[in-house]
Amino acid sequence: MTEQAISPTPPQSRAGFIAALQQPAFLVLWLSEALSLIGDRLLIVALVMLVYERTHSATAIGILMMFKAVPSLLLGSVAGVFVDRWNRKWVMVASNLIQGLLVLLIPFADALPLVFALYLAMSVVNQFFVPARAATIPDLVPPAALMAANSLFATAFVGAIAVGPAIGGWIIERFGINAAFYADAATFLVPALAVGMLAIPQARRTPGNRKLGADLGQGLAYARSRTDILTALALIAAAFLVMGTTSVLGVIIAQDALHVGAGGFGLMMSAMGVGMLFGAVVAGWLGRKINRAWLGVAGIVIMGLATLALPWVAQINLAITLLVLSGFGMVTVQVCSQTTLQSAPEDLRGRVMGLAQAINGGAQFLATALAGVLAEQMGTAAVLMGVGLMAIVTGFTITLQKRKN
Repeated sequence: MTEQAISPTPPQSRAGFIAALQQPAFLVLWLSEALSLIGDRLLIVALVMLVYERTHSATAIGILMMFKAVPSLLLGSVAGVFVDRWNRKWVMVASNLIQGLLVLLIPFADALPLVFALYLAMSVVNQFFVPARAATIPDLVPPAALMAANSLFATAFVGAIAVGPAIGGWIIERFGINAAFYADAATFLVPALAVGMLAIPQARRTPGNRKLGADLGQGLAYARSRTDILTALALIAAAFLVMGTTSVLGVIIAQDALHVGAGGFGLMMSAMGVGMLFGAVVAGWLGRKINRAWLGVAGIVIMGLATLALPWVAQINLAITLLVLSGFGMVTVQVCSQTTLQSAPEDLRGRVMGLAQAINGGAQFLATALAGVLAEQMGTAAVLMGVGLMAIVTGFTITLQKRKN
């Protein structure tokens, strides 16, 4: 089958989820990515179990998780430069194939440092895939359906969080831990083949001896020149800092403040997922009725208020309600901000998305590295209140700036 077998239909003036799903190329990309996201969650379960079985160390698991965030921080912007230089379709195909091969090597890695190295390599390769996919979505759907398209990808992400770990646990219990790695490798192979069959439009690049620094500077200059882009990046930074902090300190709230143990903590984290799923659906619908900048501001303020109140609740039902609201705000920010970033010119879109990836990684790294340390020095309530206030101030600062303009 040739790559013209599935091609995008011409953009039309329709909007909404149906309009996005009626584009064959988008539908294939979305379904293949949903499968890959499930594989990502399956992989995390298998890796955590593998590392813990070999070390019985929570520190070792923490190091493993850091390997996911650090490449985003260090390579996100640089990867975006190459995404703008190269054919994005083949970047996605190659990224999936390479990651699939790396997963296949994990069962043969006898030494734990080699397992860490393979996962780090996967995270590095993924830095190219993420901006390539995000920069491709606007080329596959009508402009009015872009918000809904991003909401569908957010829904796939939340759905993977819900079902991926359960599938991973079932495979490990039934067939062994190595079977989980082989299954994850398949979730990379299928998307690679599916995307390889797509005809994805992309402007031809003019060859030249451009320097990496010059291309990177061009992307940064464009981002600085657009108030809406800067607003979206600020919202992303604030949202992921709040989310990362809550993920680290939520277990302390569950055990020390609410006294609900591991089961209660699991319910709290699941509640955040429910809120994210609700937010993914609502953001795509409201995006047609409300200016997405104001919708994003509303999302970060909701996150801030929920985080500000979380340390003071005395009942798990209230904590669950607050985390539903936080998850809702998180995905609302993510969908609105990504849609804004995708408004960048086609030849700069990869760099803008790469910059967002770097900010995302930086915020998560900061939260992971500092939340626990600061909580020991200042108290859990003070840290959560601090990031909650930061989110609220971010929202109101953007509001004041927009009103001045």
